[in-house]
Amino acid sequence: MGEASTTGSGTASDLTRNPRYIFILAVAAGLILVVGWLLRPDESSTEAPVSAPSQVELSRLPTMTVRRDLEDMSEFFAQLGEELSSSVVRLGSVRRSGVIWSADRVVTARVGWRFPAAVTVGAGGVDVGAYTAVSGPHLPIAALRTPELAGDVPEQARQLETLSPGEWVLAAWQGDSRHGFAPGTFLGVGRRECGEHRLDELATSVPIRPEMLGGGIFDLDGNLLAVLLRCDGEPVAVTVGGVAMLLEGGGSHDSRLRARWGLQVEALTSAEAFHFGLGNGLVVRQMWERYPADASGLRPGDVLLALDGIPLRDVDGLRILDTDAAPAQEAFVLDVRRGLETLTVLLPARGLDTRLDVESPDTTGLVWEEATLGYPVASVLPGTRAADAGVAPGDRLLRVDHEVPESLDAVRALLSAEGGGPAFLELSRDGRRWGVLLP
Repeated sequence: MGEASTTGSGTASDLTRNPRYIFILAVAAGLILVVGWLLRPDESSTEAPVSAPSQVELSRLPTMTVRRDLEDMSEFFAQLGEELSSSVVRLGSVRRSGVIWSADRVVTARVGWRFPAAVTVGAGGVDVGAYTAVSGPHLPIAALRTPELAGDVPEQARQLETLSPGEWVLAAWQGDSRHGFAPGTFLGVGRRECGEHRLDELATSVPIRPEMLGGGIFDLDGNLLAVLLRCDGEPVAVTVGGVAMLLEGGGSHDSRLRARWGLQVEALTSAEAFHFGLGNGLVVRQMWERYPADASGLRPGDVLLALDGIPLRDVDGLRILDTDAAPAQEAFVLDVRRGLETLTVLLPARGLDTRLDVESPDTTGLVWEEATLGYPVASVLPGTRAADAGVAPGDRLLRVDHEVPESLDAVRALLSAEGGGPAFLELSRDGRRWGVLLP
């Protein structure tokens, strides 16, 4: 028993020491290492971990988003401005924009002293002639008659009541070589004085520059909202309704007399008829310098008695003066009462389109400035006769009852309570002379 046990134990110990056995184990271990190396993950194909954005990059994200939005908006406004360029034309001869108002009419800003009788309109790459239908020294607008234009007539159906403050609008005009546009926002509608007119003004954030005058303000659907005019020396966006009112008034007989002749007349009031000792006639109320009536020698306060021998009882008696048809005679003959005198004044029937505001050059090379006339009014006390008559600071008094006062003391004496009764004053204001009876 003890012998057998000794024999079994020695057999196991001898096996672990057997070189063959050790070799087999080494080979198996090597195979395991080789297979493990072949099956290891490929480091090149493993995705690298994504690092978190820095605080600087996070702070730039809103700015980048806003910049992309602004770039998209700029592209949109540029495209809209391109589309609106077919509704805004270039008046080459006066170097100004105009808005197509209808198929045969263009409106623009009156900037110069006198608007020419004919201009060229560029539309669809072609220049066509246009004739002035509405203008005058009392209007901030001019309207032109044209053949049917190649441009588009913008819609005018948008009601201003539907506009909300902050809504986007676009100003569009035509430059010398390309169209221009400027986006802005609608701020509201207000009323403002424009000479003798009271108009609706479209207030926007768009700054109106001189080169934009005659252009228009549109909404993002292409509806015309306003036309850019100059009012009392300032650029103004006059609403479509205000423009329509100016055009309607500009076609009246009174307005056409002013546009052609620089002349406004009215029927004598009862006080004026008593003052002048006349029963009928038309008193010259206003005259504009460098217009045909002024060149003919008429004055404010003159009373027109007859035209070509026909007595004048109302303003319609002068209707022949505003017609387009050229009369057969060379001049119209006016019978005029000036104070105690009766005069004959000739109004030229032809050549009214002569630019009277362009003076002939002096051969000496000297340019002269007109001498200052009259007595300047420094202030007008409210509630006085002068204030009620419409006299304003800055007016210059030229004549009293057709006579030039010799001195300021003479003016005071003539207009004092002890000086007598009512007096007819001739005054000058902003390039026009006007007259009023001071009670």
